[in-house]
Formats: sequence, structure tokens, C-alpha cells
Amino acid sequence: MMHKDSEDVLMRRLSVLLSVSLAVLLGTHVSGYCQDDHGSRCETARRQTESSMQPFSRTRGEARKQALSTERSRSSGLSVEEELRALRSRVEQLELLSSSSAQPHGSVPASTDSVSEPIRRASYEESGEPSGLLPRFYVDYDKGFVLRPYDKEATPFELKTRMRMQFRYVGLQRDRKFWTDNAGVTHVISPRNDFEIERGRLEFSGFFFDPNLEYYINIDADTDDQHRAIFHDFWINYVFTDALTVYIGKAFVPGSRSWLDGSTRTHLADRSMATTFFRPDRSIGIWAIGEPIEDFHYRFMVGNGYNTTDLKPSQVDEQFVYSGSIWWEPLGSFGKGYADLEHREAPVVRIGTSFSYGSEKPQDTGDSFAEEKFARLSDGTRLIDSGALAPGVTVNSFDIYVWAIDAALKYQGWSANAEYYFRWLTDFGATGGAIPHTQLYTDGFYVDVGKMIVPHHLELVGRISLVDGFYGDSWEYAAGVNWYINGKHSNKLTFDIAILDGSPTRNSGPNFEAGMDGVLYRLQWQIAAY
Repeated sequence: MMHKDSEDVLMRRLSVLLSVSLAVLLGTHVSGYCQDDHGSRCETARRQTESSMQPFSRTRGEARKQALSTERSRSSGLSVEEELRALRSRVEQLELLSSSSAQPHGSVPASTDSVSEPIRRASYEESGEPSGLLPRFYVDYDKGFVLRPYDKEATPFELKTRMRMQFRYVGLQRDRKFWTDNAGVTHVISPRNDFEIERGRLEFSGFFFDPNLEYYINIDADTDDQHRAIFHDFWINYVFTDALTVYIGKAFVPGSRSWLDGSTRTHLADRSMATTFFRPDRSIGIWAIGEPIEDFHYRFMVGNGYNTTDLKPSQVDEQFVYSGSIWWEPLGSFGKGYADLEHREAPVVRIGTSFSYGSEKPQDTGDSFAEEKFARLSDGTRLIDSGALAPGVTVNSFDIYVWAIDAALKYQGWSANAEYYFRWLTDFGATGGAIPHTQLYTDGFYVDVGKMIVPHHLELVGRISLVDGFYGDSWEYAAGVNWYINGKHSNKLTFDIAILDGSPTRNSGPNFEAGMDGVLYRLQWQIAAY
């Protein structure tokens, strides 16, 4: 006669085997459900499935009670033969259930999800815990791979993983080889003829502890940034209402609409020269986003500084940046991005304004890739360079004010976007002598217009951009074509040409170098799980 422990193990294995067999049997019946979205057949199948699963939900509860009864009988001394007879009885009940739930010939098969959901509901209602046959989570695809809980109240955790890459060819036909800045320093303008991965992004988002407690992580790796991978954005937020969501972490300082619109949905390969010159950067801080009135939005932030992304605590001063943006969409939701991919039959518009103030004490870290973080004069000279404003004088602190106003339109494949910028630099602190300015004012703008020549897929775009200040002006004239391969920004091929008459900014994202003159060519393929 078998040892009692061996018998118990055998019984448990038989029970698991029967449960799995039943799940496989049901899965055979439910494969291939409604790949189209024909409502009547799918809805009929769903009702048939849920109806057929009601006895199973009851049977699971009865099976659990019977299992407890069997356990009690063991403790009361029932023989193995009696326990086996009870087990056979349970098997017969399950077989009868599976045959009765088989669908009539010619009916539409039910989906696996339709079958499993009533099982999960019955399990949660009965025990408050997920079914033993099914896990707590399932994997889905929703603009990225998602690990979702079957019941977000019982298991409050979700993880979405997405990726994006901008693979870009960059060519520069330069009109001059050297450029001398206002401090008298001569710089080489390097030619370009190369491939790069401009934005290699891996993103994680979801919620934890509470469905309203959300998180977002954006890891960025650019080949033109020493191939480093950094936490580009990282925040946690709580959704109180549509009118108020509070964030803590690292993100955009909201000083420009074009900046806030992101790099995924730009009209050309990247943002304009004016946006790149005037916009702030990312910062660590606290901010709030909301829609207190229908179609009226806001975003306000208090952060470490106007240009303090990726800096060490010792490189950040004790002054905060204060920044905010508001915008109104009076004709309804404007949507994301610049292009009218939806080919709207009724026009939509957006008008807004942004403002930022910060007191800066920038430090030269010696990192050439950090040069894009510094305020510059309108000719491209870094403000903190010795001699930038006067011979032998070095600026070590200043206040910065930036105001921007913006407007945009989408209608029947046409789209237009514009933003005007005003910047004041004041309250200079310096060593080595006096500064001949109490204030430096610079302004500029960009305007772009796009037209879908093949609705949803092929678009022509033109753009003009200006930065104008005390030390000169610079112009950008650009045109290009976008091929939205799948009708979305997630699979987009862009070719553009930009004629640059000077450049007051340096930034590896749009491939601008200070003092650049010439023709910039870019061919970019953007692929993303968005």
C-alpha cells in the first residue's frame, strides 16, 4: 500500500492536471473569435459565452467547497479508495460541464478573453483573490506592450513599455569654414556627412498602489551624446481630477509651446532654430497640469533652473525657475502634433502663451556636449564666455525672462503653427570690469505651414525662423516632405533641407552649430511603438 504522503502528492497532481486539461479544452472551443469587428456576431458570441460560463463559475465555488470537505474527510480517516471515488465524481461533473458548454454547429466561436473574464470575475467575487487557473496579470498591446492586472483595484499595478528611434542622415554644405564670436574666439564649422541615432528612447509608464498614482520613465541614448544612456524624464504623478494632476520629478520647463509639443510629432525632422534658441530645458521640480474649464488647459512648474538638466547639485544654484503655460482650444480638441493627419472637416485652432523666469548662475563644466545648455547672444556667443559682453569681463550670474505667444490651425489637411518669443537678460553679475548693458533684449519667431497632398500619408511642409538681437540676426528657411507610412507619426520618413543664414544656437537634436552658415540636409526614419 502506498505511503500516505505519496498518495497526497498524487492526488494534488491529478487535481492540477484535471484543471489544466479543462482550461485547454475550453481554450480549444474559444480560439479564433471574431477577428473582424462585426458587432452582431461578436456580441452574440459574447452573450453565449458569458451564459455558458455561469454554471462554471458556480461549479468552481462548489469544487472549492468540496475540496475543503475532502480535506476534512482525510483528517477524519477516510480511505484512499473513498477519496479516489470522490475525485472521479468531480471529474465526471467537469466533463459533463465541458460537453454542455460546447457550442452548436455553425455558431461563432467565443474569444478566450470572453471565456476567461467570467471565470476571473467569479473567482474574485468568491474569494477576493485571482483564479487559480489564471494569473493576476495579462499582456496586451496598446501603443506598446502592456502588463495589465485583471482587476486594478485588487492588484493596482500596470507597466507599459514603449520604444522610439530616430535614425537620421545629416549632411552640411557649409558656406564658411570658420566663425568668430563676439568674444573674439574663432571656431571651426565642421562639415557633416554621417548617420546618427538622434533619439533612442525606451519608455516605461503605468500606475502603482492606486490607479491614479502614475509613473513615467524615459531613458534616452543618442549617438551624438557620447553614446550615453540617461534618465531623460522621470516622474510620479497623482490624478486628482481632470482639473488637477500633480507631478514630482524631472520634465520639461513649460516655457514654449513648440517645446512642450515634443520631438515625436514635429513638422520637419526637428524643431526650428528660434525654438532651439529661446526654449528652456528640462529640470527637476514640482508641477501641475489640468483642464479646469472645457478646452482650457494649463501647466505650471517650479524647478531647479531654466537650463539645469543633468547637472550635479553642486552645479545648481539656490534659485528656482518659475514657468507656466496656458492654452485654449475654442473649436474643440486640437489634438497632438503639428500636422492635420485626421484631415478635419471642421477647423480647430489653438492659442496660448508661456512665461518663464529664472535667476541663473551657470558654470562651465568643461563638457562640450553641455554647451547647448548655456544662454547665448544673438550671434551665438555663450554669455558666460570671458569677453562676451566686454573685453576681460566674465558674466557669472543673470536673470532671464522669456515670454512666448503661439497659435495653430488644422483644417482639411492644412496645418499652420507659429510662435513668437521675447527674451530679456537682466541683473548681470560679473568679474573683471563693468558691463556696458543693464539689459539685453532678443526676439524671434517661427512659422510653418503644411499640406497633406495625399490625405493621412504624404505632406509638404515649409518653415521660416528668425532670431534677432543686439549682436545680429540669423534666419532659417526650410522645406521638406513627410511620408506617414502607416498614417501616423509612429512610422514616418522625413526629408528636409534648411538654408541657414547664421545660427545663434548649438544643439545636437536639430543639428545646429553656433555660427553655422550653409545648407543642412536631413533624412530621418522615425519608428516607434506609439
